[in-house]
Amino acid sequence: MKRIVCLVFCLGIVGLLSGCASVRSHGYVDARVSAVNYSEDYVPDFSVLTASGDPTGMGGVQVQEFSKGGLSKNECCAPIPGAGQTMIIEWRVGGRHEAEANWKTFRKAVVVRGETSSDPKAVNRLVVRFFPEHEVEAELMWSLIGLGGRPSSRLDQLIYGRRVMRQMGD
Repeated sequence: MKRIVCLVFCLGIVGLLSGCASVRSHGYVDARVSAVNYSEDYVPDFSVLTASGDPTGMGGVQVQEFSKGGLSKNECCAPIPGAGQTMIIEWRVGGRHEAEANWKTFRKAVVVRGETSSDPKAVNRLVVRFFPEHEVEAELMWSLIGLGGRPSSRLDQLIYGRRVMRQMGD
């Protein structure tokens, strides 16, 4: 009898988890996340949330000001809303030597621009861009890896160390 109860319980858990996964995976894509900052605000951290505000597990830390390089590190990898879908970007702005209690939090819904690839030699990347006046956008792009690989032509020049300003929507 204990085995039957255990089996029913385990099957129920598997069914629940697979149901959640199928809802979550519809229109989602596995991607790396990085940020580029075209403002002079220091962004200690940011998060990528679903349209309903649920965490995706992706985000980043220490997004430098434009004058200091404007970059964050890459974070890898998690399912996030795909191109044409809405996601919420939540980020904090604060001074490096300022008390965390004084940092301000911003949260905006954005429609994800761009495209992804299902090619096994491609890497999908979400670039979150911060702009002056607390504006933000998100774009998906892909790059081929390995021999003959090439980066996306949409990738920001800051990533290559070139201080080229970009405007929202470019």
